[in-house]
Amino acid sequence: MGQVDGEGYEGACEMTRLLDDEGRWSGLRINRADPRILIAAELLTATFLMSMPGVSLAPPPDDRNGTPFWRGAVLTIRGVNQTVIYRIGEYVPGVRCYEAEWPD
Repeated sequence: MGQVDGEGYEGACEMTRLLDDEGRWSGLRINRADPRILIAAELLTATFLMSMPGVSLAPPPDDRNGTPFWRGAVLTIRGVNQTVIYRIGEYVPGVRCYEAEWPD
């Protein structure tokens, strides 16, 4: 993922969306899930607002002056082949992403 402010971020979380015979979303296959990634703030907001089978983000963000803050939230992705959990950490303003890591 490159470097931001001198720190290396090389992790990725890659998934494939699965569709049923009628073309409806039926789940996710997790192809790769590294223990430390950057995740876009916009993607966290979309995840919270949209209904995606097997994906949850909790608790809801603190809303400070109309801007959601995701630090401390837990992103859970239940794939057909494995479940991945990320705790959302610090915001990285230079790339408008949050650090995310597997919890201990």
